[in-house]
Amino acid sequence: MTSSTSNNEAVAREICANGLARHGASGVELAADVDRYWHCVAAKIEAGWVDDDGRLMPAPDHDEGLRAYRDWCQRHPESRKN
Repeated sequence: MTSSTSNNEAVAREICANGLARHGASGVELAADVDRYWHCVAAKIEAGWVDDDGRLMPAPDHDEGLRAYRDWCQRHPESRKN
């Protein structure tokens, strides 16, 4: 994994964990959920849907969000080998 991809993963995991923890996830459950969803957050980061404070902004629409996620997965296939 490249350095920029690794940094993006770390940031995405942190944002994902913070969001999930606000909804009551913790411990093993939180770790499993972050493993499952961090890719979605990483796609939003690369699409510019994260503000300067690390807060996720809503996608303009659902279809655009899906396109951003699919594009991210195609550009970072190594991240899904876990």
